[in-house]
Amino acid sequence: MICDNAPAHRGEALRTYLTTPDLRLRLVALPAYSPEYNADEAIWKWARAEVTANTCWGTASRVRAELDTFFDGLATRADEVTHRCRTQLHADLVALRGTGLTEEHGHLTCASV
Repeated sequence: MICDNAPAHRGEALRTYLTTPDLRLRLVALPAYSPEYNADEAIWKWARAEVTANTCWGTASRVRAELDTFFDGLATRADEVTHRCRTQLHADLVALRGTGLTEEHGHLTCASV
């Protein structure tokens, strides 16, 4: 599993869970700051460009409503999502080099979107 450096990914609960016998799970930590390896960053950049750039929605609830519409609409924009994921997938594969994981693991980014 590829993880970022969020506190939840480094906490005691996760460390305890990772001691589970026969878990067969390996964590590969991203560098401390690595937005190019984080699928969320690519999607948020897209959302900012389409929804919030140069726009004042006035209230947090209005921003949330506009972002909800954007994210709900991604299901109907599969080709564009796939195109945008290609760059992210390449970054994931670079991150996997030397970890013992395979290219198949790199496809998790696109699947998660």
